[in-house]
Amino acid sequence: MRAVLPAFLLLVAACAGPEEPSLSGTVEFPDVEVGSLVGGRVVEVRKREGDTAAKDEVLVELDPGEWRSALAEAEALADATAKDLDLLVAGPRAEEVARAEAEAKRLELLWKVVALGAREEEIEGAREDVRAAVALEAEAERQLARERELVEAGSSTKEALDRRTADAESARARRAAAEQRLRLLERGARPEEVEAARQAHLAQQQLVAELKAGARPEEIASKRAQLDAARARIETAKEKLDELTIRAPAACVVQTLDLRPGDLIAPGAPVAVVLLLEEPWVLVHVPESWLARIQVGQRAEVRPDGHPPVEGRVEWISREAEYTPRNVQTREERVTQVFRAKIRITGDASRLKDGMWADVVLQ
Repeated sequence: MRAVLPAFLLLVAACAGPEEPSLSGTVEFPDVEVGSLVGGRVVEVRKREGDTAAKDEVLVELDPGEWRSALAEAEALADATAKDLDLLVAGPRAEEVARAEAEAKRLELLWKVVALGAREEEIEGAREDVRAAVALEAEAERQLARERELVEAGSSTKEALDRRTADAESARARRAAAEQRLRLLERGARPEEVEAARQAHLAQQQLVAELKAGARPEEIASKRAQLDAARARIETAKEKLDELTIRAPAACVVQTLDLRPGDLIAPGAPVAVVLLLEEPWVLVHVPESWLARIQVGQRAEVRPDGHPPVEGRVEWISREAEYTPRNVQTREERVTQVFRAKIRITGDASRLKDGMWADVVLQ
């Protein structure tokens, strides 16, 4: 706020009689520093110094790019979270439950098959495979022995002997594989395999139960909290976007505004000073000897220099004296003691200017 003018500039009008006390002072309009809580780069300046602006009229525009992206991201997150919440509340579809139940049944049957082991028919078939493999091996050994005799007699070749040797080795391998399969069938599954099959069945049964029960209340509450947080981010982004448009707080006159497109504004820094076109006032100094003639709420006539008089009313009187020593020792010194008073102008102040001189006549 502007500093109070020195007391010696506020003169009591000499021509005023005791019935019409007159005081001098200056017209003052309330001023406001406006800015942005966010800050950013100036993209447009709508007003200049001396321009008038209506309430909420735009003074300066800052670049909204960053916060538009933040708003879009927050809206997308809120939308995805809302859909997840709907799915949790609705629970699984009937098809999902049926599919899980079918899988549980399949795993149960597999567990039982593993636990029961091979059927007798399978074991007997494996025994037949072993007997057949043994017979084939014996035949291959006879053919190999005969081929060796022919080679020694010079009636066969080394290549033929090699083929018979390979056939015998192959027959031995088939017989060994058949015997191994028979042993596995007769022994049955290992306990670990049976337990693994059982645990798989139990896990699938638990999944079916969870699907039928639906989401837990804690899960739904957690997802709702996430949705609330996402919506709060949306509101924050909207508020930040609104802060990028610097508006007039009320009807006003731009007092100072020195910006150009491209200027960077720090968060919270004032960018302009505006004078509000609300009821201005005249600040005067009342001599101590006049205090009995003035009171809060008293009507007054304000006479600005070069303008018609306007109505006013005493709004405030200071309780503290000024411009004299704290301890007044003599009666002569008391005449220099004054008290500040604010005279609110209630009439038409559209033609008045901040800082102009005016006389105040108390009614």
